[in-house]
Formats: sequence, C-alpha cells, structure tokens
Amino acid sequence: MSAILTLPQLLNRFRDLKANEANDTLNIIHTHHSVGVEGGSLTLLQVQSLLQKGIRLTDKSLTDQLLIVDYMSALQQVRAMAIQKEPLNRIALQSIASTLMRQTGGPIHSLLSQYNSNLGELRIDSNMAGKRVLIDAYKLPKAIDNLLKEVNSTITRVRTPRQIYDLSFEAHFKLLTLHPFGEGNGQMARLLMNYIQQFHQQPISLVYIDSRIHYMSALEVSWRQKTPTPIMSFMHSQLIRFLQECIEQH
Repeated sequence: MSAILTLPQLLNRFRDLKANEANDTLNIIHTHHSVGVEGGSLTLLQVQSLLQKGIRLTDKSLTDQLLIVDYMSALQQVRAMAIQKEPLNRIALQSIASTLMRQTGGPIHSLLSQYNSNLGELRIDSNMAGKRVLIDAYKLPKAIDNLLKEVNSTITRVRTPRQIYDLSFEAHFKLLTLHPFGEGNGQMARLLMNYIQQFHQQPISLVYIDSRIHYMSALEVSWRQKTPTPIMSFMHSQLIRFLQECIEQH
C-alpha cells in the first residue's frame, strides 16, 4: 500500500470493501487458520470445499476434517452470542468447548479420574503444558468466573478500536494461561477473542498458519516476563496484516 494507514482507517476501508461479503466466507478463512495453527493439514481450498459443499477428502485424515467442521460450528456459535450481546459465563464457555470438540473429543484419563472433552468438562488434573506449570485444577472454576466477570464488565466500557482489540487479545492470553480444558485451549482462547471483537461489530482477527512459530514465541515471552504485552503486540501485527491483505486483494 502506498501510505501507512492507522487502525481506524484500515477498519473503515475493510468495512467498505467487505460490506456485501457473506460472513461465511470470512468464517472459512478464520477456521482454516485457527485449526491450521494447531496442526491441521487442510488447505484453504479444501476447507472451503468441505464446509460449503460437504465434500469429504479421501487423502486427508477424518479427524482433521471433523476438526474443521466443529470449529466452524463453534465460531458461528460465538459470533451469534456476541451479536445477541449474551454475557459470558462458565456454562456458556463450556458449551462452546463442547461444540469445538464434539466429534474429536472424548474421555481423558488422569491419575484422579477421567473427564470428557467433548462435553466441555474442565480438566481435573494439575499437570504441565510444556515447561509451564498450570494453575491447580480445583482453582479453575473460580479463576474462569473471575476472568469472564472481568470481560463482561470491561467489554461495555471500551470504545475505541484499540481498546476493543487490546481487551480481546489480553483475554485470549489469560484464558490460554489458565489452560482450562484437556484439548482445544488455543482455539478456545481465540474464540473468546473473537467474541469480544464481534460484540463491538469489529472485524474478527486471526493468527496466520505461517506465523505459528512467532505466535508461540510471543506467548512464551509473555509467560516468561509475566506480562501480556509481547503477545498483544504480536496479535496487533496479525490484525494489521489481515486488514491490509483483504484491502489489497480488492
């Protein structure tokens, strides 16, 4: 682009160009990238064929395809909740998690007992995520309640695009830090981010598949430094890239 545009200017141009474009088209792009960041193997064209035409692929694993179908359902659920201004609570969050893992989740066994990811049940063990020590499982319900209470309170006070996206990126980081579910935590964190953005009728943002390594690095830096600033900065760069690419394609 010939000139550097501010975030509000980019958002205005994006809306002008995308005004007549169906949400399903953008949902497909977001589904492709969010599942792909977690290791999904389908190309964008394959995701499009699967979701729009119901064409199953014989050369791709069934699990990868079911992950795509369920993520699209969860994204639609989240966007509908945000449009209706439905407040978030733990039951709603677990309902989204259940949709996300409906066909690929199942029982997860731990030393204590077992829990079911396709029911949206919270993890019951106090394990590790990589080298990171997770919050004790018995503290999860209260921690989730506090996070969602904070989101519900703040979401009605933010006004500017920067404030809205800052809130969404920070909430994404905080939920991912809690790691409340046995599976799908990264996707759930991005869905929470999209809820906040959709609540204010802002374009929902994503993490590009080809930026996965930088995404993970930014998360690690934020966890190590105990501040969301690095990951929030990275997520803003992904938002700017998304808006610019959409504008340039037109």
